[in-house]
Formats: sequence, C-alpha cells, structure tokens
Amino acid sequence: MISATPPTTFQYPPTASSAENADASAERLSRRRRNIGEPARYWPQNSTIKIAMYDYDMDDEYVQAVKKAASEWLPHINLKFEFVSGEDGDVRITQNINDDKGGSSAVGTEALDTLPSPTMSLPRDHKHPRFAYMVMHEFGHMLGAHHAHQHPDANIPWDMSKVYEGYRRTDGMDRQKVQNNVLPLPRSSQYGFMPYDSDSVMHYEIDPRLTDGSWGQSESWSLSDGDIAWAKKAYPKAVPATS
Repeated sequence: MISATPPTTFQYPPTASSAENADASAERLSRRRRNIGEPARYWPQNSTIKIAMYDYDMDDEYVQAVKKAASEWLPHINLKFEFVSGEDGDVRITQNINDDKGGSSAVGTEALDTLPSPTMSLPRDHKHPRFAYMVMHEFGHMLGAHHAHQHPDANIPWDMSKVYEGYRRTDGMDRQKVQNNVLPLPRSSQYGFMPYDSDSVMHYEIDPRLTDGSWGQSESWSLSDGDIAWAKKAYPKAVPATS
C-alpha cells in the first residue's frame, strides 16, 4: 500500500516572506502537470470489482457516503462496483484507526496481492467536509492512478530542506513514504502520462512554504476534466453501434 492522502493542511509559523509568497502563489500555480496511471495495475476491462466493507451493514450511513463518493468515477469507466459487507472482496475497506482524516489505498490490482488484509483505509468521519474528496482520491488509486503531483514534468521547486520534516510533522510520513507519495516518479514506461487540468483530485495540496515560495496548489474536491479523461482512456466504454 504505497499511496496516502494527507489528512490536514500544513501549519507552519508564518514569516513575512512566506506570507507574501502565499498571496502570490495563487497566480503562479503550475499549469503543466500530468495525470499518471499504471496500466499493468488496471483491472480487467468491463469487469465488476467486489468491494468489501468491514463489519458494515450495506444500509449504514457510512457505507452510503462511501458509495456516493466512489460512484463519481462510474460514469467515466467501463467497470462496475459491487459493495458487500464483510472481508471477502477484491478491494477491502476499513476505517483509518490511527488518523481520523487520512486515507490510503493499494494501487489497482495490487489489492489482489495482499489477501486477506485491508487494501484501503478511509477516514472515520463520513460527515467531514473532506470525506467525499478522500474517497474519490483513494478510489482513484484503486483504479490504478498515481499522484498527479509526482509527474517528472511537474517541476515543483521543492525546498528539500523542509519537505521531509514538513510531511513528517503534518502527516507522519518517514523519508521513504515522502519519496513514494510526494516526490517525482521516475520517467518510465511503467507509467502512463496524460495531460490534465490543474484541478486533479489525485493532486495533493502543496504548501508554498515547502517550495521556493513561488509555487503552490490547492486541494480539489471533485473530479477534474483530466481525471475524467484519464478514466475514459484507462477504462474505455464501448462506442454504441450506429444503424
């Protein structure tokens, strides 16, 4: 399980320079990032993914909140989701017992390599304003998407003297997790890169205070045009035959 969603925004003591840079960052966001998928981890086309919800009745309010947010992907893919109660599923969801706001997920069919362990964790509070975003983000990973900010062409001007300590302090990530979840992925045929707009649900919020101060990115709580384009390419629906 290599992917995680930061539970909170960064809380650094403000400085005069960082405050000025934060104000300027909104107009200087990178517009050339890419969406990233891992085709070898995509699910079989036109298949149904069985999604097990640990110890939940399917009428439970929490389950309904998960299903509603996850279904945002469905109009754009040729897969179906079958939610069941218990531990027997292709994807196995539990609540994050260590952090009420964080989440994580196996990438695509990596979930099948970890039987019978949980493959996704979600926040406990389904009424939190970020909950739907968290579900969509983790289901993006479940479908085979990686973090958009990790594209090698993102050119995020990280201040490496602050990155590791910053993510350790706010998200409890060690150096390896920061490398896996934050910093650029290698340019490799292992990944499929696509253009996308700046609002990908797979993109972390980037605090300008962890960069040179000229670069920042807010968190997007809905699927972007680029997310939809990636989903349609990864899991294309059949084109209706014309008479």
